[in-house]
Amino acid sequence: MKMHSSVVEKLIHYFENYGGHSTHDKLRKLMNSMDLTPYEKKTGSQEVVLVLTEDFVKQLSGGK
Repeated sequence: MKMHSSVVEKLIHYFENYGGHSTHDKLRKLMNSMDLTPYEKKTGSQEVVLVLTEDFVKQLSGGK
C-alpha cells in the first residue's frame, strides 16, 4: 500500500515544523492524529492508496 502525495506533503510539513526537538511529543501527537482512508484506484492496476480522510470527504462532497 502506498501513500498519496498529499499525505507525504503533510508529513514533510510536520517534520519541518515540529521535528528536531529534544522530545518529539508534538510531532508524535500530530502524526498519531492523522486520519487516513484507503482508496482503491479504479484504473487498471486496482492499487490501494492511503489518502487524507479530509481530502477524501471533500472529493466525495464535490468540494475542492
